[in-house]
Amino acid sequence: MAIPVREGVTIAFQALRENKLRSFLTVLGVIIGITAIMAMISIIEGLNQSMKAQLASLGTDVLYIRPFAPGAWVGEMPDSLRRRKGFEPEDAEAIRRAAPAVLAVAPLNFAELRLRYGEIQTRPNFVIGTSPDYMVTNNYAVDNGRGFTEAEVEHRSAVCVLGMDHVETLFPHVNPVGKTITIGGQPFTVIGQAEPRGHFLGMSMDEIVLVPYTTLEKLFGPNLPMVLNAKPASPELIDVAREQIADVLRRQRRVRYDQGDNFAVFTDKSLVDLYGQITGAFYLVMVVISSIGLMVGGIGVMNIMLVSVTERTREIGVRKALGARERDILWQFLVEAMTLTGVGGIIGVLAGLGAGKVIDLVTPLTFAVPIWGILLAFGSATSIGLFFGMYPAVKAARLDPVDSLRYE
Repeated sequence: MAIPVREGVTIAFQALRENKLRSFLTVLGVIIGITAIMAMISIIEGLNQSMKAQLASLGTDVLYIRPFAPGAWVGEMPDSLRRRKGFEPEDAEAIRRAAPAVLAVAPLNFAELRLRYGEIQTRPNFVIGTSPDYMVTNNYAVDNGRGFTEAEVEHRSAVCVLGMDHVETLFPHVNPVGKTITIGGQPFTVIGQAEPRGHFLGMSMDEIVLVPYTTLEKLFGPNLPMVLNAKPASPELIDVAREQIADVLRRQRRVRYDQGDNFAVFTDKSLVDLYGQITGAFYLVMVVISSIGLMVGGIGVMNIMLVSVTERTREIGVRKALGARERDILWQFLVEAMTLTGVGGIIGVLAGLGAGKVIDLVTPLTFAVPIWGILLAFGSATSIGLFFGMYPAVKAARLDPVDSLRYE
């Protein structure tokens, strides 16, 4: 007497109703494992989407010119990278002259300083010294006032452009343009207010302070570390621009033909790849944690199915006496095991989504629900039922019908 899938599922749900606590405890490990899978997937996927959106807001065609690329070493920085020199304004000028595929290139130096207006003072912030090209390379715009000019860079003028966070802190309900603030104790005139940019990797991009790089070095130098940002003439020329920049910098830095580059030119893709390596570690942790829970759940399922085989030995004998084949009994118990873990998987998916949403509400982490994650979690749960239910199902299928009918 064959047992169709629908009847096997019905028998499984009947067992669930009759032994609610036992069934719940049986699949508790599966629920815990699937909950861990869904919570981790929803958080990591949310972070991935947030990362992509934030990189898109920065501009996908920015070329970052640095002494070394992100993720170039593991552990302590090697001396060969630590000794690499920074860049000079002359490097930017050489790129402008000799790299026709480059639209703009901006030097950047940095100093950590406090801003003050009247009695209000900010915590230490990174002040960026740069040129007017920074607005082009980093896709910035000025909402109020103006940016500084090449003439102000050349004359080392004490002017600055502030981000929204600093405007709200120093000038609540007041137009900042034309006001004089102190940066590191030195007076600067506010000539512009940068457009709001939101957050990137949890850090506010509206705490920006832009001043001419010549002014920053004059007042807070000398020898401030300098890097470069560049932008190709069009997105299609980004690879050509990168090659031209590398050729120019090899000449500028006197790199011999048989030596490798002592600098790096990279795009946001490098940041995405590095971020992928980091999230890959989180996925590895997720696999380990969920595997433990799923293994425990699978052993519980195997145990309860063996008990079920023992309890239903006489039923199995009756079915075989009425014509059920071994494969029919095998399929019946496999369907029951997969239904049991499938229900645990559904509960785990819902619990994982709930946990991810709670984390989204109470922390800065974002939350997203990929369809493939739900399918993966549910598929893992039913696979556990199939794998760990196989031995009890085989044992049931191989029972002798005569001995089974005599079983009390």
